[in-house]
Amino acid sequence: MSWPVRQERPSFDISLNLFKAVFENAPDIAVNILNKDYTVLWSNRVMAAAVEKPLSEMIGRPCYEVWRRRTTPCPVCLLKIVSDTKEPCITERWLDLPNKERKYAEVKAYPIFDQDGSLKHVFEIIIQITDKKKDENRRRKYIESLEETLRELNATGNIDHDGKSGAGGRDIALTLREQEVLRLITRGFSNKEIADILCISPDTAKTHVRRIFSKLGVSDRTQAAVWATSNNLK
Repeated sequence: MSWPVRQERPSFDISLNLFKAVFENAPDIAVNILNKDYTVLWSNRVMAAAVEKPLSEMIGRPCYEVWRRRTTPCPVCLLKIVSDTKEPCITERWLDLPNKERKYAEVKAYPIFDQDGSLKHVFEIIIQITDKKKDENRRRKYIESLEETLRELNATGNIDHDGKSGAGGRDIALTLREQEVLRLITRGFSNKEIADILCISPDTAKTHVRRIFSKLGVSDRTQAAVWATSNNLK
């Protein structure tokens, strides 16, 4: 008669050595292991670089002090969420460092249990998404600018429907699209950004800009913006 063999979980020391071997030199992923009392047990070099602290000043100290420069746990604490639910948690977090631009990251927190099934540690993977957030914010500003431009184009009395604006005693005929492009030029958008906002190709945006310059008799974007402001097209 055979008896079931109990599967022993590897010790935490063995697991930690495995984490180190896999993540110590990972080039783009910040990783750390937290004790349930908020203490940082281990972090890799990418994590240390992200918070601009040497590893010697991180290990053994509370995570909220290391990451956030706080004296008490964060109001929204992933360690507490994972401790309470005993389930993985994924969310976006941000980090403000002194005199630095805000950084954004996607944080994935996973529970590590002891032999009795009680939570012992939390394993976190942090993936930088600052550039992604910048792109999202830039896109949002594009859309807001486009919406504002369209509202102006449709506002009564705020558009020359036959496309003619007086300048220096002569009429200059700009198409509706050229007026849209000129408004965006005045707001400082590049050809590529204008193309994104108006859903046209960069080459088409460049052609519109070239035609606007030719019609206005100007040679650069600054002169075109001055013309637009002088003629209340902004």
